[in-house]
Amino acid sequence: FYLLPRREALPLRLPPSVSIHRRIFFGAAASWFSRGLTILLGLVLMPVLFRTLGKEELGLWLLLGQSAAVLGILDFGFGVTLTRRLAFAKGKSGSDPAAVLGEESRTDIADLVSTGLRIYRVLALVAFVISFGLGFLYLRSLTLDEIPLATVWTAWAVLCLSQALMVWATPWTCLLQGVGHVGWDALIASFTGAATLVAQIVVALCGGGILALAITAAAGAVLQRTAILAFARRKQPDLFSLRGRWRRDLFGEMVPLAWRAWLTALGSALILYTDQFVIASREGAAELPAYRAAWILVHNLTVVAVTFASASGVFVSHLWQEGDRRQIHRLLDRNLRFAWLVMLAGAAVLLFTGESVFELWLGPGNFIGYPVLVAFLISEALEAQTYAISTASRATGDEPFAWSFLTAGVLKLGLSILFAKTFGLLGIALGTLVTLSLTNHWYVPWRGLARLEYSAPAWLRHTILPCALWFGGMCAALFGLVHIADTASPWAFLAGAGIVTTVLFSAALWTLVLEPAQRDRILLFVMHPRRHR
Repeated sequence: FYLLPRREALPLRLPPSVSIHRRIFFGAAASWFSRGLTILLGLVLMPVLFRTLGKEELGLWLLLGQSAAVLGILDFGFGVTLTRRLAFAKGKSGSDPAAVLGEESRTDIADLVSTGLRIYRVLALVAFVISFGLGFLYLRSLTLDEIPLATVWTAWAVLCLSQALMVWATPWTCLLQGVGHVGWDALIASFTGAATLVAQIVVALCGGGILALAITAAAGAVLQRTAILAFARRKQPDLFSLRGRWRRDLFGEMVPLAWRAWLTALGSALILYTDQFVIASREGAAELPAYRAAWILVHNLTVVAVTFASASGVFVSHLWQEGDRRQIHRLLDRNLRFAWLVMLAGAAVLLFTGESVFELWLGPGNFIGYPVLVAFLISEALEAQTYAISTASRATGDEPFAWSFLTAGVLKLGLSILFAKTFGLLGIALGTLVTLSLTNHWYVPWRGLARLEYSAPAWLRHTILPCALWFGGMCAALFGLVHIADTASPWAFLAGAGIVTTVLFSAALWTLVLEPAQRDRILLFVMHPRRHR
């Protein structure tokens, strides 16, 4: 949230902290744009799929699509580790994103990229073989009435191939992020993803099934890989001109950290993406769409909430390398407040308008119910905080959360199966909520804040209490709106709820997220816009 000061007061070179904030804001804005475009097209695609595919075929597509997304863990943790090592190499030339890379940084980056390329050639092949084999074993156990099993296998093979291509392109994404060009990969992914979703909408409207949708997704993956490589060459031509070399010592140093990062990602995947397998096995694929639609909507809030935290990771690495703890704490404060405000504002709206939202979006009869929705909202709000803290902590080169995440993933799967016997779909959601409350949602804040040398009282005072007060105000305002507009149409009520929440959310951002100097610049920009042209 940085706006340029008056032109005559602009220094020849921005201070490093200002440059960092601007790049983080750009990365967050790019992520918002990417996610917003994806959500918008996804909101269009979902009702199209509901109306053009049968329930079994729709459930299978959601199952295959979400399962394919899980295959990102088959990079075995090298992606986050390689990005962090590139960020530390960049940090040797200073924390200022605009600093010229020194010879040591350039040499280390070139060697890291060359080493990463060789690693990912092997990982792409391994990812395809493992994912297709596991999918083959699982899919053959399903009982299908409408879709031939051969069609499902073929669609899965195509999706596995597309994910393998994405794994192959990972080093270029790591390079862009590691040297500080955050957000550009998100913009590229947004445009290629938008083209893919538009193509899938056309395919669905033309009567295409899961195989045609899978082929379209694979074509989008090829387009995205090509675009990222071309952009990386254009953005950092000096690094492409260097001749790095394979270094066994770098590989050996990355393996232990990558292993723990992979265990963390594996546990996260078990937490986030096993519900559909439990539902498909116990309740049937036809019960999956309404549950997944509700989870996707709430999870999209989480993705928006953690954009600042996600974009800040490489800059935390730069600052940690330089020893600037104060600046790290400022970033953490802002990231946590923003995450909580987004999640609480979304929760307030859905608690009062949830049924209307789903019926207008997907049609009557597709609302999963408030108990499941509340379980999603609580677990995802706490997950946003967990992500913000863990991202900052792991950016320092620390990987302490592997066993917590892995334990949570295994326990979540067991509790969801156990609770589903008694509570059905609600039991599956409760399995996630209970598991995370017992594991990650207390351990990650405790361990992460200690690593970042940030006190728990300051966390409670600066983040939890003020955000909770704003949430109470939002709920009180919406409660009053319910009684005032109880005879209004659903569209009018949703519009009123959106306006009320947006006003309060904006006020909360103004007071909690923006710093005094940033608020002053915004006021000057509004009152004297000509001075900023």
